[in-house]
Amino acid sequence: MKRFHYLIVLGLLLGIASCKGQQKVSEKSTFNEIPEVSQIDQLESTARLIEASKQVMLGNIANAILLYSQAAEVDPRNSAALYELAKLHAQQGFMEDAEKFGIKAVELDPENKFFNMLLADIYFAQSKNEQGFNVQKRMVGKYPNDINLQVSFLSTLLYLEKYEEAVKQIDYIEEISGFNNEMSLRKQQILIEMEKPGLALEEAKRLVSFYPDEPVYLELLGELYEETGQTDKAFEVYQRMLEIQPDNAMALLLLADYYRNQGDEEKSFEQLKDAFSSDRLGVDGKSRILSSYFYLSEEDTMYARQAYRLSEIMLETHPDAGRAHAIYGDFLMRDNKIEEARNSYLKATELDPSVLEFWQQLLSIEAQREDYENIVKWSEKALEYFFEQPVLYFFNGLGNIQLKNYNKAISALKMGKDLTVDQPEFTGQFLTLLGDSYYQLEQYDRSFQNYEEALVVNPDDAYTLNNYSYYLSLLGKNLDKAKKMSAKSLELQPENASFQDTFGWIIYRMGDFQEAEIWLRKALENSDPPGTVVLEHYGDVLYQLGQKDKAIDFWKKALDAQDLLSEEGSEFLQQKVDQRTLIE
Repeated sequence: MKRFHYLIVLGLLLGIASCKGQQKVSEKSTFNEIPEVSQIDQLESTARLIEASKQVMLGNIANAILLYSQAAEVDPRNSAALYELAKLHAQQGFMEDAEKFGIKAVELDPENKFFNMLLADIYFAQSKNEQGFNVQKRMVGKYPNDINLQVSFLSTLLYLEKYEEAVKQIDYIEEISGFNNEMSLRKQQILIEMEKPGLALEEAKRLVSFYPDEPVYLELLGELYEETGQTDKAFEVYQRMLEIQPDNAMALLLLADYYRNQGDEEKSFEQLKDAFSSDRLGVDGKSRILSSYFYLSEEDTMYARQAYRLSEIMLETHPDAGRAHAIYGDFLMRDNKIEEARNSYLKATELDPSVLEFWQQLLSIEAQREDYENIVKWSEKALEYFFEQPVLYFFNGLGNIQLKNYNKAISALKMGKDLTVDQPEFTGQFLTLLGDSYYQLEQYDRSFQNYEEALVVNPDDAYTLNNYSYYLSLLGKNLDKAKKMSAKSLELQPENASFQDTFGWIIYRMGDFQEAEIWLRKALENSDPPGTVVLEHYGDVLYQLGQKDKAIDFWKKALDAQDLLSEEGSEFLQQKVDQRTLIE
């Protein structure tokens, strides 16, 4: 990949598009071949030229082109009109015409640098690099002391990756204009690109000799010392940077790398702490460093301690930066410190509510905590800033379903689904939750229609297959279809206790109690802890198998779980226990 890429376009030449066509500028002027016109024609041509320029200023480009064309027609020697035509055609993207007019302008005035440079730009815009290069090379030879032309030619050399010539061109520019720090920096970059770090180092030393107290130049010098294996000299440079700016964060980071490479982790970490205490290193820079710690600290307790300490220092230095709190939350979340992580993300949203990522992390934690009231609360708050983000509607719908606000859930889910046209899998998740919501409102046709649509979008969504099949079984409808869908969900997630319960319950509803008991027992054994529904289902199948006392014990356990887990069983659960009989 090119490190130096320069689009050579004059200030008046904008929006050039590439086209085909190729012509070479004549070395000999055709001026004498064009017949002379009268003085009156010359004056008329000039008048049209002036009026055309006015039209350009007014933005009437079509009128300007017409007037320039008339000026050139009245006086074919009017090179200025041809130049303006070339320029306007280039701006409009008509490159073949621009090239023709540019060539004519240069033929009439071969030494005009503006005409030539415009023609060179037109060539480059059409990837006719050799022609453009030759035109520019002729001009820099013709005007050796024109610094603008020389710098423009340097950019061309870099664009064409003629690095050897570019280095010589920089040296020549310095000859005619004196030492320039920007040119010196560019020369260093070129030499590095050419894999000549030694020469780049010499240039860096020369730059520092002119600017001995400029930390940025010292930094470059130190890095080149590092690259050429002169680590002791690099260390001296970094120390010099700290003498000039005691809180120079980059010097501290470079010293941290130096000590780490020397195997001195303790000193390295001390430099890092100092860097994190500095305002000169912003939150973004500190975030990048901590991101490397995120993975290093997963298995290494030393790095984990360092990561937390650096995070704490960052919070002390940038207490009002939402990103600082969010990064700290990332580490807390990774280490399963859920409550602390939740507080960090909440603080991040308060400080910087315009970052979607902060809201998503907060909502994910609230979902993990099963705090559905807060899911609804925070999703509504986030939607004030991101009303176009479907994920927020999804969380809002999910929270409202759990709070049994089914109509609110449906409203949010419909709005979110409409925003997922280019995300089919996400669309399917919205449709599934809509199916869940409509089922709870006993709008069964709408419920099953949404499940069907969800399976069209994603036929292998295990959650949709399970819910659809379970609700069919509760209504006693299409049990064969329900069994097939449930079996498929188990193929996708064979150890899922909820799916095992659904499959067992469908078989139960089909009257195969022996087989149902096997699957319901699997669900029971894989549940931790067993929920109300699976306990009640297992009690039902035991009753059908003639184990009445055991059945009643499981119904009682289901009642206990109902109070403990806030998970409802069937409407007949209490009656089953009271009347010691199966009620369906």
